Amino acid sequence: MKKFPVLLVLLVAIVASSCSRKVPEIVHNIPDHAFLVTSLHPKQIYDKGQIGTMDIFTKKIRNKIVLSLVKDPLQSGIDISEYMFIFVYFIDDQPVIGTTAVIKDSDKFASTIGNLLKDNEGQVIDHKGYSMVTPEDEELAIAWNEKQVIFLSSPQKNFTAEEWQTELVSLYDLSREEAVTSIVDFNKFTGKMKDFNVWFTGDELKKIMEKTNAFKEMQFELPMELYNNYGQVFVDFSDGAMYVHSETHFSDDVTKAAESFLVAKESLNKDLLKLTPGNNLILAMAFSVELDKMVKMMKNFGGTQMDSVSGKIEKATGVSGDVMLEAMSGDFVLAINGSPEGASIPVEILIGIGLDDETLQDKLMGTVNNMAQVEKDGDFFMINVNGMELYSGIVNGIWVITNVSGYKSAVTGSGLEKTLSESKFNDYAGGSMGMYMNLDLTTYPSSLQGMMAQGGMPGMLELVAESMSYIGIEGSNYENDITVKTSKEKENSLYTLLQLMEKAAEGKAWSE
Repeated sequence: MKKFPVLLVLLVAIVASSCSRKVPEIVHNIPDHAFLVTSLHPKQIYDKGQIGTMDIFTKKIRNKIVLSLVKDPLQSGIDISEYMFIFVYFIDDQPVIGTTAVIKDSDKFASTIGNLLKDNEGQVIDHKGYSMVTPEDEELAIAWNEKQVIFLSSPQKNFTAEEWQTELVSLYDLSREEAVTSIVDFNKFTGKMKDFNVWFTGDELKKIMEKTNAFKEMQFELPMELYNNYGQVFVDFSDGAMYVHSETHFSDDVTKAAESFLVAKESLNKDLLKLTPGNNLILAMAFSVELDKMVKMMKNFGGTQMDSVSGKIEKATGVSGDVMLEAMSGDFVLAINGSPEGASIPVEILIGIGLDDETLQDKLMGTVNNMAQVEKDGDFFMINVNGMELYSGIVNGIWVITNVSGYKSAVTGSGLEKTLSESKFNDYAGGSMGMYMNLDLTTYPSSLQGMMAQGGMPGMLELVAESMSYIGIEGSNYENDITVKTSKEKENSLYTLLQLMEKAAEGKAWSE
């Protein structure tokens, strides 16, 4: 039965179509204890990504029937005008992955399955009005009737044929009260679906954390159960850009308790943006957080490691980590701009830190003075590090450290030529966190392009630069938006991204 997983390839291959926004009835066969549900808008994905033409997906498919399904999904018997759903839940603490899709032609689908089983150990069983393939002690099983197909797999346990049959029949016979559609938040989610979507609940979060090695070393306990708390993610592939929107919906109880770990402020500190150059922007990121909440949360996660870090900071700077944090307001900005042509350095960097205690700069300058030449220049310090001049000063409660030539004169005089709030970054500055990364290398200073070429730019970076224009991110406590702008305005972003993956894969041999 080792070739049986080809059924999984089949279900991936038939990701193929749906212009309709109507949610199919098959969602009523997803149990309400599923903690993760993914939906695909298959025709859009298949058409936008031109999946059938992508060698990355087809060159390793040996089965002629599966290959024909990839090339022509209409042959599957699946109704390719409806959404497909993938869901995850636990059976006896073992994760089970389910996939369900609408059947359009059950005879054609049965024929497809029959052809796939010719060279495998396995047979079709008729059971309570369903046709099933439930191999003994295997990691997967499938059942279908005239309306839908349900496919189940278990990555960690081989169930018996009887166990698979019992589980499949229970899903087909699921009452509306036991279905995920009995959850109001899920129904709202289905009304907003795009090309690719994810819905998840916190109901099983503790169990997932216990099973994940990454959390075992953390000294962290959830303050309460997270039942009736949900997250939603929507991905839309448009011509020239991919848009990702995510949001979290907390219960009233969790919203009250979450005051201790929802650390983002309502908005960015706008003074940060006005004090930051944005004339030839390569990278910018800014955030505003409630620092005391963030420190408390980090201590919950990091335990005694936080005290160790504070000691190391004090050893290096002469000021303890705790003193530094108490002096800061939680506002931060980093900007990297291309330097003007002819400048001695290719990039100009500015770091801005909001301060509640402005004496922090003086404390740290004493330590810096032991390592580099420091001179007081009015309200600014000038630091000479091996011939490179840095400026450090406090403006409007913002501690600025930068190598931007003439920065001091500009901010204390006529102002900057172009600020971050006047740059492309401002499109992503509506929340409490924003980021913009320019991936169009042709806009970088020629000196920087030369340095990158001379140093041998990594191949993957070259591929990304060819395909991408920029990435923008805007976030807050409850909602986040990501824009991936591609370099080809008239080409769908999914196809561009898949082409990028294919080119990246060409340099590596696929494992058999």
